[in-house]
Amino acid sequence: MAVSSVNFIADILFFIKNDFLSSITDPISSIRNSESRFIMTSYPQRTVQYPLITIKLINQEGKRAGMQTTAMDVIANIEIRVWARNQKEKDDLSTEIYKRLRDIQFTSSTGSIANNLYEYQLISATEVDEPGENQPKSRVLQIRYRFYDI
Repeated sequence: MAVSSVNFIADILFFIKNDFLSSITDPISSIRNSESRFIMTSYPQRTVQYPLITIKLINQEGKRAGMQTTAMDVIANIEIRVWARNQKEKDDLSTEIYKRLRDIQFTSSTGSIANNLYEYQLISATEVDEPGENQPKSRVLQIRYRFYDI
């Protein structure tokens, strides 16, 4: 299902989440609690087991697509946050996510362009580790897509 202007936010999050569910490997899938999820589209309000990936739209900007039209061209900034048990796990998952989003841009029928999301960019990758030993390690990837509402 392509991203549409009708359900713009939900469609973007659904596209990324579903792709990750089929392509990013959960390192603890065999022992994950049935109430916990590996990938979520918001910050957890359920049982949390690390590693965890959260996806949310943090900002969007729109401008008119032309004169005398209600169509808007939109820039969507998305936060993908990797929460992990250690530095290696955080690095591995962050790299896997970056490469996956980079590589699926031009995949016919299932890629980001085929789903109306153009010009993929990694804007930043910021470390947000909790202080202390055995605390979660975290990296926030901020990505950007352009959506042309034609």
